[in-house]
Amino acid sequence: MAEKDINEKVLEDYNDVFADIYNTLVFEDGYLREDGLSCSPTSSVYKAETGKPVEQFRDVLKTYGGANFSLMSLGIENQSGEDEVMPVRVMGYDYGTYRGMVKNKKTIIPVTTIVLNFGDKRWSKAKSLHELMKLPKELEAYVEDYKIRVYDIAFLSDNVIEKFTSDFKIVARFFKDRRLKRNTLMNDTEAKIHHVAAVLDLFSVFTKDDSYRKVYTEAVKEKEVNEEGIDMCWIAQSLIAEGRSEGIEKGIEKGIEKGLVALIQTLKPIVPDLKEIHRMITMNDTYAHVTEEQVRGYYEGGC
Repeated sequence: MAEKDINEKVLEDYNDVFADIYNTLVFEDGYLREDGLSCSPTSSVYKAETGKPVEQFRDVLKTYGGANFSLMSLGIENQSGEDEVMPVRVMGYDYGTYRGMVKNKKTIIPVTTIVLNFGDKRWSKAKSLHELMKLPKELEAYVEDYKIRVYDIAFLSDNVIEKFTSDFKIVARFFKDRRLKRNTLMNDTEAKIHHVAAVLDLFSVFTKDDSYRKVYTEAVKEKEVNEEGIDMCWIAQSLIAEGRSEGIEKGIEKGIEKGLVALIQTLKPIVPDLKEIHRMITMNDTYAHVTEEQVRGYYEGGC
């Protein structure tokens, strides 16, 4: 979980990605300019019930404003799974930011935090303090509420995903396709990744597949990565080559039949078309005799 959080934070810390997330999901009118964002401290200290100081850390926090003024403080919290008390956590983070302003005698500016849910299930836990309390209707007017905004990335509509202008478009598409068991890289080969290491590291962590990191290393070696980023087409082709190579190696280790199963299962997440998998497999002399029906059987039946 910690590794996922770190990789999410690395990407979101880029101003173009951060502004894109807020402009698309929250403001919807391009309100934020990336050059108006600056990093803010992500840690704050409060005194616990024991009287001892406790330090808490939030994921990403930025201040938005001009050269001599600040308009608001904006935060992002990442979740790969649900947290039953998320409203309390977010309230604590926001309070810590406000408390820092008071302590440093700064002008109080608005603080808002959004939660990005990267899980394969929609958020079903509480999104407000009132929901946590199961508060009777007659008491609602007397108890202050604290609501949070949660965005289920894997469930965003295609229309919303298309509005993203940064690498987060590729990330959002990746998580949606992952939930639907579709292949992002093969469906969006015309796209270009700008923050290459951050995106491919994120993919690698969530898929538990080190191929993405290997492809990045290879891209750097071959000088495919430049100031404009790297084409998804190149990445897709490299992943296919990597998967085929690994599958053939497994075939040599395990014997022809087991190797064929391993090869098909390696290519399956990368190449969505069964006929294309058959074509690629039979290019190798070891599997030249394999029929499309055999491939289909192993493809649908797994190991």
